[in-house]
Amino acid sequence: MMKTATASPFDYLRQSANLILAPGMWLLSSIGFMMDGVRTASDFSDMSANWLVPSGPAFSIWFPIFLLCIAYGVLQALPRNRTRDVFRATGGWSAAGFACICGWALITAFAPDRTVQWASALIFIPAVAALIIAMLKITARKDSLSTAERLMSWLPLSLIAGWCSLAIFLNWTPIAYDVFAGGNANLTSSLLILAAALGLITWALRRSGGNKAYVFPGIWGLAWLSGRHLSGSEIPVIGWAAVIGAGLLVATTFLVKRKI
Repeated sequence: MMKTATASPFDYLRQSANLILAPGMWLLSSIGFMMDGVRTASDFSDMSANWLVPSGPAFSIWFPIFLLCIAYGVLQALPRNRTRDVFRATGGWSAAGFACICGWALITAFAPDRTVQWASALIFIPAVAALIIAMLKITARKDSLSTAERLMSWLPLSLIAGWCSLAIFLNWTPIAYDVFAGGNANLTSSLLILAAALGLITWALRRSGGNKAYVFPGIWGLAWLSGRHLSGSEIPVIGWAAVIGAGLLVATTFLVKRKI
């Protein structure tokens, strides 16, 4: 007879953390709209020039990501999933990533002007690392999930990891401008940051065996970035670089030999 795994205190902590932090990301990211004198995400973005910020509609992707992450939080918190390997392997990493996103929201809302850019950029490093690890671990165990469970766990973790893999570089772009161009937006720094983003996404895409859900947010963001620069002829070189980058991600997705 197969033995039933015994739940540990960490199992309860992991379940509770994901259940609370998933909606917490949405709530804290919206705090600027609920309190006077608090920065919104848009206010934070407007604090500095950034040629790599895509057109506004690109950020609508957060809505389905937030909803799906909340579904994931509920699913993994069910008693029957308390000791399942797939959720034990991913839950700690997803909770860490969600906590960092909550921290990012609080930083962008309340941190002083002189420190907000560096603080928001630094907290995104552990956020992206944790979310990519969670994505890789749940992708490796994808076959143990039902179709409904995949939609409520593998899909949200893949989407949020993919979007944050691009968003992290949006936070570092103004810093690159400060360091290399005295705070002025410039083409060289923008293209180097864009290349670094593509490098990270391509690396994680290959490690995941061509996870299409992970790469989709990157392609989505690059499409809206190209739209910003090509439709209004703002910086056409960046627009075409975004088009080429999106094309490379699509090609890589279909060329990578699937591992699962």
